[in-house]
Amino acid sequence: MEISKTFKFEASHVLPNHPGKCSNLHGHSWVLTVSIKGDIDPNTGMVADYGDLAKAVNPIINDLDHAHLGAWSTDRVLITHRGSDTQTLPWGTKEVEWLFNMYNPTSENLLVEIAKQLVKTGCPFSSLTLNETCTTSCSLTWEEFNAIGR
Repeated sequence: MEISKTFKFEASHVLPNHPGKCSNLHGHSWVLTVSIKGDIDPNTGMVADYGDLAKAVNPIINDLDHAHLGAWSTDRVLITHRGSDTQTLPWGTKEVEWLFNMYNPTSENLLVEIAKQLVKTGCPFSSLTLNETCTTSCSLTWEEFNAIGR
């Protein structure tokens, strides 16, 4: 059986390698769904406790919420447009330390970084889905995550 819990956060990003409008600084109302597969525990009647899942995921969501998700260069300069226009870290920009040096913060790359953080918490996810908009999403299974060589 598989259970899922959804988490929401607001964040901006820029895609410096994108030829279209997403190369400009913009934001999204992101939705992360974390799923866990397992057998139903005969004592608890659960695959996993939703509260325990929230304890593992909420610190990650708190890091991401109202933050700029990239793109940052190695000297912590914000890349603002197609890699050619840079500015120093703007005052008041929320930093996500574990996203520094993620130059191309696509949904796909962001989901891999979120998966890495979930592994550090011990969260036994079976799959993750990240909705960037209400009509676009990407998904990552545990098997795919292991195959990319985390």
